[in-house]
Amino acid sequence: MRQLLSLICVISAPLLLSAAEIHLSPQGDDNAAGTKEAPLKTFSAVLDKLAKSQDAGEIDVILHDGVYPVTQAIEIGPQHQPQGAAITFRAAQGARPCISGGREITGWKVADNGAWTTQIPEVKSGDWRFRELFVNAAPAMRARHPNDGYLRIEQSLPDRRSGFTVKPGDVPAEAVGAELVFLHDWSMSRIDIASVDESTHTLKTKFSIGPSAKHYAIDHFEKHPRYYLENHAALLDAAGEWYLDETSGTLTYLPREGQTLENTNFYAPAAEQLLVVRGVDEKPVRGVQFHGIEFQHCAWTLPPQGYASSQATMHEPRDPAIRSGARLIMPAAILFELAEDCGIVDGRIANIGCSGVWLGSRTKNCCVERCLVEDVSGNGINVGEDRTRRVDGQGWSDAAPEQIARGNKVTNCVVRRTGRQFFGSIGVWVAFAAETQITHNEITDTPYSGVSVGWLWNPSPTPVEKNVVEANHIHHVMQRLSDGGGIYTLGRQPGTRLAGNHIHDIPLNAGRAESNGMFLDEGSDQITIAGNLIYNIARSPLRFHKAEQMFVRNNVLVCRDAATPPLRYNSTKPETVEQTDNVVLTADKFDLATYEKIVAGSGVQQQPPYLAPAR
Repeated sequence: MRQLLSLICVISAPLLLSAAEIHLSPQGDDNAAGTKEAPLKTFSAVLDKLAKSQDAGEIDVILHDGVYPVTQAIEIGPQHQPQGAAITFRAAQGARPCISGGREITGWKVADNGAWTTQIPEVKSGDWRFRELFVNAAPAMRARHPNDGYLRIEQSLPDRRSGFTVKPGDVPAEAVGAELVFLHDWSMSRIDIASVDESTHTLKTKFSIGPSAKHYAIDHFEKHPRYYLENHAALLDAAGEWYLDETSGTLTYLPREGQTLENTNFYAPAAEQLLVVRGVDEKPVRGVQFHGIEFQHCAWTLPPQGYASSQATMHEPRDPAIRSGARLIMPAAILFELAEDCGIVDGRIANIGCSGVWLGSRTKNCCVERCLVEDVSGNGINVGEDRTRRVDGQGWSDAAPEQIARGNKVTNCVVRRTGRQFFGSIGVWVAFAAETQITHNEITDTPYSGVSVGWLWNPSPTPVEKNVVEANHIHHVMQRLSDGGGIYTLGRQPGTRLAGNHIHDIPLNAGRAESNGMFLDEGSDQITIAGNLIYNIARSPLRFHKAEQMFVRNNVLVCRDAATPPLRYNSTKPETVEQTDNVVLTADKFDLATYEKIVAGSGVQQQPPYLAPAR
């Protein structure tokens, strides 16, 4: 990473000399001139200076080394470009600046039992709540039961929503108030526990488990679905776990071996967004980029009646002020909206309590490039938007289809350990968007699908078209949930290509439905699947459900055994899937050397597996 940043600085030297510069440093002074010798201190001062700038060319805002704490999002719009100047916020040479929405937690004491405790007045007063704690820059585990794996319900209560019976001894009676983490096949719920009756072995929740649609009933997908408990003093029993008592404001942590008060630091997220780059009154913001900068620590507050989700962080608001049946999408720490030629390059987005980056509504030619996105609670990267935004009283995709997010790209990134809290999340989620490029990325260690493209559950025409998911290395995804894949699609997408990807290690999930290398779900239509290598899949490499016209060409599909079909059809007519020159092998006859011989001899168009650079 450092070598890459240094190379960029060398290549860009002539450009830097010709651009106007504003310098920013954590040790700066907002009354200073903003030069290298007298830098500013805060982004507020930088934005004020930009709003008054008369530069019409390019402006570089140079961030010197250190942490830049924010309590609310840095908001950038066209008003900060009065002469239309492109603005690049870039790391100074050799620096690693970090924009953080977190607070350091101090004041620790060692209790008689070895636990560490501290008092947080803002928590006791009700002014601050947090769901995540980062210890020495890594996410720590909230107190949970069991410490590993899952429990399974015995039987749902008759209403199939308010609770269930458990095996004797599975749930401690004192766990009232803990958070129930309940896994549906391809989604999850987080709902507080109202009561535990030891005599009847019955657990009841404060609010309904699962979204309101019928298929989210407790026992719809499985008779004995998985669950565990989180966030209660009675569950605090393993090194590395923590618990926040929101009544007393006491935070308790059980240290790991080797940790001392002197060598351990703690941060918790406070800001609920870090950066917003957004146009105003249909005037886009153009040419705002961030190069070589880290973004860390961002919070998200659950709906008042708990988190009941479907896919890709869509969830019920459970708020009487929002219409019944609505679905909201979890926000992202970094949002670009009504923006053109903007993006993040050579950055790191980490330790985020919501989704990571969103190239959202009406974005054009924006990018997330050469970035590391890791330890994110929701989706890693979002592109596009759903259909809820209104234009002239209609859904925007019908009233103004030209407003679709177009030409955005996610390339040469590493996206890993996403969906940490919210398991229905996606590594890279592409909703209603066109001409998107998801290329040369490594996507791994996700609880659900690696990449999702398209977001309408039928083949009706929409402005979604010509998206490309190519030359990605997607592996070890679908690690918690079911009914997804390395790549998952929905809806009609003329001209969309899924090509040259290496997809492997998709497990047999504990849920009801199988998962696949690629799952082409409801309404998927006019999509080309070409030149992919798919292996080490517990079920079929490709699966189609209510799909329409598909083109499957020149792929190498490795099945676990002769009984596993390379293509599985659910409510899909096989004749609608055109197959050409695919190679099908069983696992006992496959290794990468065999694959290379196949490629050399068959004309299959393949690219080598994407290997992420060291960071």
